[in-house]
Amino acid sequence: MGGRYSSPLSGKQRRYLRGCTAAMMKNFLPYYQRQLATAFLRQVSEELDLQGKLALQLLQSKTQRAPHVTLYDGLLSQYDEDSQRWKENYFVLLGDSTLEWFESKEALGKGCEPRGSTALSGYLLLTSLSEYTKLVSSLCQGFAGGCSQQGWNTLTDPPGEFLFFLYHPFRRHFCFCTNSAESQQIWKSALQDGIRYHSTELQRRGSFEAEAFLEAVRFYRQERGSYRTGDLLLGVEPEILGNVLMEDLLPVLRSQVLPRIRGSELRRKQLWLQFLQEAYTLILSQVSSEFKVFQREKEKLQIQLEKKIRPDLDQMLTLKDQIARKLQATVQSPAESCCCQGVEPDLDCVMEELMRPISSGAEMVRSLFAQRVDEMVRTVRNSPIAVLQKELLTLGRTSWMPEIMQPCYEKADVYKESLQGLERFGFHSVTSLVLGAQNLMQQLMQNSIYTFQQLSEQRLSQATNRNQVIQMLENVKDRVLKKFDYDSSSTRKQFAQEWLVQIFLPFLLKHLESRCKLELPKYESYVFADFSGIINVENIYEEMVLAVLLKAISKALKEASGRNKHNLYSDSFFCVLESVDNLLHEATARELSEIRMGALSSNSALDTVNFPTCQVNKSASGEKIW
Repeated sequence: MGGRYSSPLSGKQRRYLRGCTAAMMKNFLPYYQRQLATAFLRQVSEELDLQGKLALQLLQSKTQRAPHVTLYDGLLSQYDEDSQRWKENYFVLLGDSTLEWFESKEALGKGCEPRGSTALSGYLLLTSLSEYTKLVSSLCQGFAGGCSQQGWNTLTDPPGEFLFFLYHPFRRHFCFCTNSAESQQIWKSALQDGIRYHSTELQRRGSFEAEAFLEAVRFYRQERGSYRTGDLLLGVEPEILGNVLMEDLLPVLRSQVLPRIRGSELRRKQLWLQFLQEAYTLILSQVSSEFKVFQREKEKLQIQLEKKIRPDLDQMLTLKDQIARKLQATVQSPAESCCCQGVEPDLDCVMEELMRPISSGAEMVRSLFAQRVDEMVRTVRNSPIAVLQKELLTLGRTSWMPEIMQPCYEKADVYKESLQGLERFGFHSVTSLVLGAQNLMQQLMQNSIYTFQQLSEQRLSQATNRNQVIQMLENVKDRVLKKFDYDSSSTRKQFAQEWLVQIFLPFLLKHLESRCKLELPKYESYVFADFSGIINVENIYEEMVLAVLLKAISKALKEASGRNKHNLYSDSFFCVLESVDNLLHEATARELSEIRMGALSSNSALDTVNFPTCQVNKSASGEKIW
């Protein structure tokens, strides 16, 4: 790593980074293999335990964006740091959340290659120059003679007053300028949606492979003494591993490279950022290549796991229970004591901070859905009936239109302020939490619209005139809203539970390490040789700690449901909803008969079915809470 830094990376620096990347992959892949086996065992056992599934009422839409479709495009003024001038480029945001830029719209139309492109995962979108320069200066800590924000607080003659920035610690930065607040807001919404979509791709997959990968990263970092949770787990697998390695390398790179960078302060910062970008690009390329090779090995491993686990499932689960019972004397009491003293005093407060923004966002999703349907009904009322199909298609695009969904998503931004105190638990994943909350809102809207479309198609074929169509649409909307209320309650409780685990489990594991984890090797001998690649003592230990934490979380959520806090339904409400839903089917059949006879009245069976209403309360600050 010696020698004065110049761009691009020197041969010695490239060899060093390649060696570090190869070493990380060699060390990480055994963790991934182990967690693949553990996650597959869990999946197979859950297939037999249907009670563990989250029962939802809305139909679940699996629609995904086409990767190469253009979501948004247009001219943007971009600041070039090398020339210190503003240049106009034509930017295109694709369905896979890749941002491309061309010299002009004509160049795009002629099929020219883009001048550049970047995946949006892991980026932060900022509108404050001071916030952006603060992040850059923090990344540049360690310069000989110190560093300041001077020189970064002004941009040469911006062509407009509406600035916004894309910041990533290890990727190219972007400074944009528009001529109007409206244009700035449209681009912000589109880019922020792209950041959310690409950053959470792995979490949205919901597969056991994705679960295994994320768990493997956690175990890999814990083995190196890092229980701190941050926003490293954004993006797809190679990006996440690249983030992990760059976090490990950053102190070394700062000590080895920064002292050798010469020039003005501004020039040194530019060279350092360029160095990080090139280092990350090299690491990402190598990780992607090696991970692609492992994918073929993974397919063979999954076939082997299938053959091993399914025939011996009962025996494996029995062995896990036996080892857990043996571990109980070592783990149970310390885990309960640590949870009681270190977690439970803060549990209700943290849960409240989690529930308030997501409940407010879900309330807005509900209102927006009802508003969009009402607008559609008004259009159908005043237009030829043939316009209905077009309106249903337009409605279906709502959840994918960031400029419409943005007011809902903004409710989650409250977390950035309200959860700052959780740093004392080692929790630094607020960005991931915000994106997860926005995903939940988007999925609720998507499922509501999909359910509305499906129910409408089933019933509209039996309506014979405009009034019957209007009445049927209104009744379908009411039915979907009732389903929405139940799903909103269930998914918000699940969201709170998952993030309470994300916050407190690493905290518990860190504090139990010296008392419990060091005792685990003595229990390895209880694992049968045939099952050694599938059953792991450390996983069993963590499941026991997790069970203690989940017991405390479940109690807190149950108490909140009992108080009707945030309109959370109790678990028994599902049975009530099922029985009422059956009545709805019967009532709808009777209603169809009445519609054909022109006998529909306000006293129809659907109007007599009563559900708990969604109440809107106000907090002490006056903020609406669902």
